Amino acid sequence: MKQYIVLLAVLVSLKLAAQKQVVITIDDLISNGPFKDLAHIQQVNRQVLDTALTYGIPAIGFVNEDKLFRGNEEADRKQILEDWLKAGMDLGNHTYSHPSLYNTPLEDFKAEVLKGGVYTSQLLEANGSQMRYFRHPFLNTGPDSTTRADFESFLAQEGYIIAPVTVESSDYVFNKVYANAVLNSDTTEMKAIGEAYVAHTLKMFAWFEEVADSTLGREIPHTFLCHVNPLNADYLGAIYKGLQDQGYEFINLEEALKDPAYDHVDYHIGEWGVSWLYRWDKGNVKQWLMAEPALDPEILEKYNN
Repeated sequence: MKQYIVLLAVLVSLKLAAQKQVVITIDDLISNGPFKDLAHIQQVNRQVLDTALTYGIPAIGFVNEDKLFRGNEEADRKQILEDWLKAGMDLGNHTYSHPSLYNTPLEDFKAEVLKGGVYTSQLLEANGSQMRYFRHPFLNTGPDSTTRADFESFLAQEGYIIAPVTVESSDYVFNKVYANAVLNSDTTEMKAIGEAYVAHTLKMFAWFEEVADSTLGREIPHTFLCHVNPLNADYLGAIYKGLQDQGYEFINLEEALKDPAYDHVDYHIGEWGVSWLYRWDKGNVKQWLMAEPALDPEILEKYNN
């Protein structure tokens, strides 16, 4: 009897430890700069992929195909996407040139989606897969409900599933400062910014866990947004380690979207995108934004300057 109770306790603890789940989604492939040159872009993508493989992460990268076409670099740039698929990762559409639906005419934005999926779709099909997911640039889903409904109908007709985001940590702010330090070979600044980024990201995960509990009454599989940039090349490993230590399991986007939380209505209309957890809590986006953990003022000042 005692052995049975001990075994039951172990099984329960294992189940609880596996309750936290997250999808790693990486935007702006193949480059969210600044970068020194093509070799730097290749290095950053290799590091991001190697780190994902080290931690057994089935990441998905969202592509801006305009970044593939740079004169005599086109073949090498396209090879980067092939490397993502060879590493077992998935790819999705992030439009051709990353415009915002908020201030782009709807038909022009639809054309961006179609143009943005041409090469990536061919590549996926050649590797026995298919294009399935779309990620809105700037997480902007439209300037009004009519435009959003029209666009989402278009996405469905084209066979796309929207890739939502529940957790983000403003990595673009940290990266702007970090990439400048990289270009200046300032290793002291790089270390300080990188460590601050990791700490802030883990703090944001804890925050959005609280938001999920408050708005939905439970934990959900999270979708984490970051970008393919020098900062994440060097520090995603520390974030993955921190999440593992907190009991997170890394899953793919298809598995996460099976959770009924992602069937909730998105009520948010505005110029800037926000977490879907905020969007699902009708009328309370501003309150959540005002309450969330703030960026370090010193880092924010460096970003703005």
